[in-house]
Amino acid sequence: MRSLITIILILVAIHPVNADTTNRALQVSPVPGLFVGGVGLLCKSSEGNNAYVLLTKDRETAGSATFEGDDVTYDMMTLKRKTPDFYTYSANENFVINRQSLALETDFRSYSCKVQNISDLHRAAEKYLKMLLSKNKV
Repeated sequence: MRSLITIILILVAIHPVNADTTNRALQVSPVPGLFVGGVGLLCKSSEGNNAYVLLTKDRETAGSATFEGDDVTYDMMTLKRKTPDFYTYSANENFVINRQSLALETDFRSYSCKVQNISDLHRAAEKYLKMLLSKNKV
């Protein structure tokens, strides 16, 4: 009888540890969970091209969406080098972000960036894409 009570108490104590504690509610933010708590950069080049860059909270990963005409290119990049002045990310092209001036240098362009929260940056990218696509007749 004591062993039965002991087993029941052990199972009751262990059950909450193994319980599913995830929140089943709908995700409010359309941004991938990887970037929650991170920062967004809205970057503009002198040619009028925009780049939207997301940095994770630990700054170990960056994601970018670049618009060329009505074509969108997405890249996920890992941190290659960190100095007091620069973050360098690399994937298909190199991204070097100046941590003080927020200038972004890529293999192809230079951008000046402004910090935005991730949800605002997502809305800006969505608005920009809608504007690009609104010109299309077909």
